Amino acid sequence: MLALGFCGWKIGLPELASVFNNMAFENYKANRLANTQQAYELALSVDPKSRTALYNLGWLCEEVQDLQCARGKYLQAAKLGLPAAYSNLARLYIVEQKNYAAAVHLLWQGLKLAEDDRVKYSLLKNLGWARLEQGRYSEALQHLDAAIKLDSERPATYCLKAQVLEGMKNTKEALPQWKICLKSADSQEFDEDIWIGMARQRLNEEKTNK
Repeated sequence: MLALGFCGWKIGLPELASVFNNMAFENYKANRLANTQQAYELALSVDPKSRTALYNLGWLCEEVQDLQCARGKYLQAAKLGLPAAYSNLARLYIVEQKNYAAAVHLLWQGLKLAEDDRVKYSLLKNLGWARLEQGRYSEALQHLDAAIKLDSERPATYCLKAQVLEGMKNTKEALPQWKICLKSADSQEFDEDIWIGMARQRLNEEKTNK
């Protein structure tokens, strides 16, 4: 602890927290999850208001399906004004709690703060998702199209857009979206794996009906 305190005095606590964040990332790439968690916790021990460490620890908790931990860390990071934390917390409201109204509220708050296009994409994608679950299809389509304009390479928006178009009874327009979803989505991603199954089933049904 004396060494830790000395380092913190020499380079500043936020900078030291950044060092531990980087250390955590290297541990994660090497699949050392316990060491990853310890490094994030060290970052927070020297800088409890490190939004990055809180967000990353929340993400790590979500990776191992400790969703209570994930919600708590994302909430702390959101309170400190991190837009990405609003997006991830809202996603948990959508997936886990089915509380779409709360998710929408969080996402609008995050969009007020977001400046980075990647974060805006995530917020808009999740906003489209929440509106899809609410059955507010035209709004969902608007948000998903806005997300696609920011990043046309990520498959999640196409998987969600296909579902929106199905809800709007535009099955022909949905088919190309399902095809992109099936081709590009990653089965190692929790949400996308579910959508891959949906896309495969829907496209198989279309073949059968021809």
